[in-house]
Amino acid sequence: MIILGIETSCDETAVAVVERGRKNLVRAERIKSQEELHSPYGGIVPEIASRNHLEYIDRLTVEALADARLTLGEIDLIALTLGPGLIGSLLIGLSFAKGLALSRNLPIIPVDHIQAHVEAAFISHPKIEYPLLALVVSGGHTTLFYQESKLHSDMIAKTRDDAAGEVMDKVAKHFGLGYPGGPILDQICPGGDPGRYPFTFPRISDGTFDFSFSGYKTAVLRIAQKNGIEAGTRKFRDLVASFLHSIVAYLFSMVESAAAQRPVRSLVVAGGVSRNTLLRKRFQEECEQLGLPLYLPEPRFCTDNAAMIAWLGYEWFRANPDGPWRDLTISSYSRARFRETGRHR
Repeated sequence: MIILGIETSCDETAVAVVERGRKNLVRAERIKSQEELHSPYGGIVPEIASRNHLEYIDRLTVEALADARLTLGEIDLIALTLGPGLIGSLLIGLSFAKGLALSRNLPIIPVDHIQAHVEAAFISHPKIEYPLLALVVSGGHTTLFYQESKLHSDMIAKTRDDAAGEVMDKVAKHFGLGYPGGPILDQICPGGDPGRYPFTFPRISDGTFDFSFSGYKTAVLRIAQKNGIEAGTRKFRDLVASFLHSIVAYLFSMVESAAAQRPVRSLVVAGGVSRNTLLRKRFQEECEQLGLPLYLPEPRFCTDNAAMIAWLGYEWFRANPDGPWRDLTISSYSRARFRETGRHR
């Protein structure tokens, strides 16, 4: 089966052609990044993002099909990101996918963006065992799931405020380092002393596993102000190292606590921040000590991409091939709705 995946949840326009069934591989993918457009603003400008999706989505589809040496007539299924994300960006992908589906009478599978990040690990590691814990950590989300089986997922924790990657971007913006901030801080971290500036793990008073990262942002700015720390100095490298080491340790402590309360055979860590060098190294070391198998997507599948959308779309179709996949009344849902309801599908 040939699946066309479409991803436009935020600031990457992505189209992928995936083959599933007897063969399981990503045949082609085209991604248009918008980093240069948003960098002057230090963050995503929704109107710019949606307009750029509109400009490139058709072109990327043509290019991806050409790379895969296929025509639109050979596509069996369309999978697209339904949410969560920026509503304007999502609507561009949804409208485009509906048009293709209607013109070719193709099934159209709506896919949750966060769950697709979890599924990204299965592209390279198809034999991940259940039940599993899945941590999705990115610029827009920090969420922990428990999955007893494929397509059956319970969200057991989400961020109450900023996401982990969002805090990294804000710290980098404050010091004038550029956007996105996570990869920049990742490069600075190895040159610093992680024990120089202590950070306290956030605590949620109601006893849930929910995350909170806004306090990290405040702590970094307070330490910098108190010690006269400026970007480019030795003190700054120490501050960045202390900050990132604490965030990674906090993330793992939450995962470890969740794993202690339920049967777990695997851990998946996905999302844009899962490319972070320190995070990958620390989680690998800690999981080896616990005897818990860790699965990380390939770096190219950590950030927003359409291959993971197509991969999960196929799983939904395979589980219910007679489902309502030709229903074109589907509509997108925003990050705000996800945060308010905690629902991801």
